[in-house]
Amino acid sequence: MKIKYFEYITVYLSVFLVCILIGVMVRSVLIEIGIDQYTAGVFFWISSGFGILVFAILSLLFNDLAERLLKRFLKAKKNESPVNPIPSEGFEKLQVKRLDALVEPELAENKNSEIDIELIREQQQNIVKNQRLARIDSAIRYAQKQFALYTSDDDLKQLCENLIIYAENLNFEKIKPVKVKDLSNLDLYHFGWNIWNFFKVSRQERAAKFLKLSFADALKDVEENSIKTHLKDDEQKGSIKILADFRDF
Repeated sequence: MKIKYFEYITVYLSVFLVCILIGVMVRSVLIEIGIDQYTAGVFFWISSGFGILVFAILSLLFNDLAERLLKRFLKAKKNESPVNPIPSEGFEKLQVKRLDALVEPELAENKNSEIDIELIREQQQNIVKNQRLARIDSAIRYAQKQFALYTSDDDLKQLCENLIIYAENLNFEKIKPVKVKDLSNLDLYHFGWNIWNFFKVSRQERAAKFLKLSFADALKDVEENSIKTHLKDDEQKGSIKILADFRDF
């Protein structure tokens, strides 16, 4: 409130000073043209008073006009119904688009992440598969070296197929017997233990059964349980000896 009064005082004082200045200018002009001091003083007050009167009349007119215009403008604003620049349906669609814009990068990232995981899984599966195949290949080479002098080519090929069945932990129904010569049962036991120790895909009972089926003729008089208990007898005796790892054989 005090600030508003100060503004009024400033405005009216400025107008009063301007009107006095006009009066002084009128008085000076009259004195220069030869009018006496008294008459010039009268015109000084008339000019000053007239300026103040004009300002007062203009203030009243313009204040009243401004107030009316302001009221009319506010009334028109109040009566106007609010118009939504975006229809309700359009607004909902816009919101959905905005949400989609935020969600799509995340979905794309998750999708890429899933693709990466699948790729990594496939790569790891291939690595495991290649490692398994490499081990089977090592076992086949070992068998070929050990039995090349003691069996025929066909029997050696069948022995390698039997090895694959054992290494892949498949059903033994497809194992076919092979014939060997000049090898003792101890040699066959050592071969069975080396194969079991290398793959370790089953218990020694399965390795004993593998030997019994593969060398059915040589081990026809030996029980599977007896084969299992003698797999590692006299490790360094015989043509086939016990090896910790035959990959470098």
